[in-house]
Amino acid sequence: MEHILCWLWLTSKKGMSSDKISRLFRYFDTVEDIYSAKSYNNIYGISDSDKRMLQDKDLSKAKDIADKTLRLGGKILLYDDENYPEMLKNIASPPYVLYIQGKFPNVDELLTIGVVGTRKCTDYGETVTERICRSLAENGVITVGGLASGIDAVAAWSTIDAGGIAIGVLGCGFDKVYPSENAELYKAMLDRGCIITEYPPGTLPLFYHFPVRNRIIAGLSRGVLITEAPENSGAIITAKHAIENNRDVFAVPRNITEEKYIGTNILIRQGAKLVNSAEDIIETITSQPETIIDGKDSDAHFEYYINAAKQGDANAQFKVGVYYDKGKGVTQDLTKAVEWYTKAAEQ
Repeated sequence: MEHILCWLWLTSKKGMSSDKISRLFRYFDTVEDIYSAKSYNNIYGISDSDKRMLQDKDLSKAKDIADKTLRLGGKILLYDDENYPEMLKNIASPPYVLYIQGKFPNVDELLTIGVVGTRKCTDYGETVTERICRSLAENGVITVGGLASGIDAVAAWSTIDAGGIAIGVLGCGFDKVYPSENAELYKAMLDRGCIITEYPPGTLPLFYHFPVRNRIIAGLSRGVLITEAPENSGAIITAKHAIENNRDVFAVPRNITEEKYIGTNILIRQGAKLVNSAEDIIETITSQPETIIDGKDSDAHFEYYINAAKQGDANAQFKVGVYYDKGKGVTQDLTKAVEWYTKAAEQ
């Protein structure tokens, strides 16, 4: 219990982001070491106010969070727990604590696809989302979304109605139903999937939580599908997180006369894979060498993208560029990798 409390003590500190916690672990081996430290001086990226907060060793708030989570029937999954998914552990900014309601599937062993889009979806967006998600579910694919109104809700309902498993990632505590119109969907999710969040019970759905939670949607997914979105939307942010973490991005094309929902067309132009059906997604994912989910780049996987990039595959060029940018062992065709990365970054 003391181990859990140390994690809750750390992650519940105001403004203690995943990035800041990552910086702390450059100086400390364990969360207990962080808690018991007498000084936090000379730690890059940790402000004076952060250091003052870390000097407060009171565990009462952590105990309250743990007790409330259990009372609500939830579970706490820690970054250093053996059941914490590897595919999420190695994203750029992992959530160090997850609060879960429902049964969390072993996503490392299953095919998961994030499905996101606009809150103000059209009949077209609703139709294509329902069609693709039902087919994904019928083929055993788990869908991951943000449980927002619009496309996210359609994706989750379609998955559940087809007998599939859906994962919802919240930007608030799991005891807060947001938007309220999704109350029935929340209940259905607990029967046919789970709800997860990095925010403890009681946390309100503040607007700045939602762009942050999008990285978790991308991190839990082998690829991300955007079915309908404006040019500037949270769905586009999720797509960017997917690219940064070596996930495939899929997009449903849109009529070019409907400029309000041109976001998916822009993604396709930038390298996302155009899809017309669930089969397009499944074929793309399963035809590749084993997906990188543990941060250990296999030679076969890298070779696959090198060859695809040479053949002009824009999505592969994007991936090769990201590999180079993160310094992940690119030792061949370095000049081309830099060229592709520069080209991708300019788009």
